[in-house]
Amino acid sequence: MGNELVYDEPVAARSRVAFTEFRSSDDPMLRAWARFRSTLTTGPARVSAEVRPAPTAARRSGLWRLLATNNRELGRSFLLYGRFEVARSHVEQLQSDPDALTIEHVPGPSNGSRGWLILAADTPVMTCSRWYNSMSTGAFAAAGALAALRTAVLADAPDVSDASGRFRRRTSVATDATLS
Repeated sequence: MGNELVYDEPVAARSRVAFTEFRSSDDPMLRAWARFRSTLTTGPARVSAEVRPAPTAARRSGLWRLLATNNRELGRSFLLYGRFEVARSHVEQLQSDPDALTIEHVPGPSNGSRGWLILAADTPVMTCSRWYNSMSTGAFAAAGALAALRTAVLADAPDVSDASGRFRRRTSVATDATLS
């Protein structure tokens, strides 16, 4: 009685998928994503032969990022989406059959650097977010990202990046929750 402590079941910490909407093709984050993605497509001949150049954001476009519980980016979408609903639906589809996803390791732009792609039906769907110094650290990161994607919580609305590259918090669903 008095100062009783209440114990509640701990909530399992889970990774999350955040969606970002770009309103301009000059957005710094979009440009950085496109530059990094282009270095991944120059890897193995099999991958680069299947990959078309990243579309430009002449109109609104967006991507998704897989974030750890501490907000560290674990991976990001390989594709650029025209609408939030399409991006979210695609991630839900990937989560519905995670055993169909495979990891492909790719060489990086500098000697000894390594990266990875997650493939669905031999098509890239997710990329690493940085280069790794060894095959083993890259492989560990890829396996961790794939495991995190399985149970990640998906955001209900996109964050909007303005021309400066800064984020405005998520827009309300009723006012502007699409990437189109």
